[in-house]
Amino acid sequence: MKSKKLYTIFKAIGTFLLLGAICFSGALIFHSYYYELIYVSGTSMSPTLNGTENDSTGSLVDFGIVDAHKSALQHIKRFSIVSTYYPDVTDYDANGNLLSNAKKKIKRVVALPGETFKVEKGEIYVLNDGVFEKVETTFKTNPSIEVGYQGKDTVAPITLAEDEYWVLGDNRQASRDCATLNKPIKYENLFGVLVAIEGKGSLYVKRYVCPNCGKTYKANDGNVCPKCYVDLTPEYDVGNKQYHWPVFY
Repeated sequence: MKSKKLYTIFKAIGTFLLLGAICFSGALIFHSYYYELIYVSGTSMSPTLNGTENDSTGSLVDFGIVDAHKSALQHIKRFSIVSTYYPDVTDYDANGNLLSNAKKKIKRVVALPGETFKVEKGEIYVLNDGVFEKVETTFKTNPSIEVGYQGKDTVAPITLAEDEYWVLGDNRQASRDCATLNKPIKYENLFGVLVAIEGKGSLYVKRYVCPNCGKTYKANDGNVCPKCYVDLTPEYDVGNKQYHWPVFY
C-alpha cells in the first residue's frame, strides 16, 4: 500500500515537471520565433532606454523584443516606441533599395497618420476641432520638456498623410529623427513595435559587412574588403546577457 502511494506521488510530480518543461519550451520557442530580438544602440532614447554613446565592445546596453508583425504595425498608438529605418540616403541606395548595412533606429511616435500637429518648447499639440490641444506626455525627455527645450520644435504646423508618422528620440538634443530630417517616416519604413526591455548585455562585434558588395567577414578577417578595397562596417550583437523583470511598453 505504501509503495503504491509513493508511486502515485512520484507520478504526479513527474507529470507536473513534464508539463512545466513543455510550457517553458513552448514559451521559449514563441519568444524566439514570434518576436525579433533587438538591442539599444546609442543614447537617442535616454533616459527611457539605455545604450552607449558610441558602439564599442564591452559596453552595457539594454536589449529586448519587438513585434514586427503586420498586426502590430497597423495598431501603433501615440507614444509607441518603434524600430524604423529612415527615408534618406543613409539607409537606401540610389535605386531606393534598402542597404544591407542599414541600421534600425529606435524612436517614439509623437504624431499619427492624418493628424495636424506642432511642437512648441518640447510640448506636442494636436489639432482637434480647429483648436490645438496639448498632449500630456507619459514619459521623460532629456532635456526635460519643463525647461522649454526648443531644438526639435516645428517651424509651423505639420499635416501628416495617411501613411506617415512623426518620430522623435526622448533624448531630444542627441537624436537624429524626423525633426532632424525635416520629414516624416512612412509606414513602409517601420520595422516593428517595442514590446519589452528584458535586460542588459555587452556589445561585441559579430561580423563585418562590406557596404559596397554586401559580403560578410568574420571579426578577425581585417577591416577592409579584399574585393572592393573599402572599409568594412562592423555589425554588433549582445552577449553576457543579464536578464531582469521585463519592462513592457
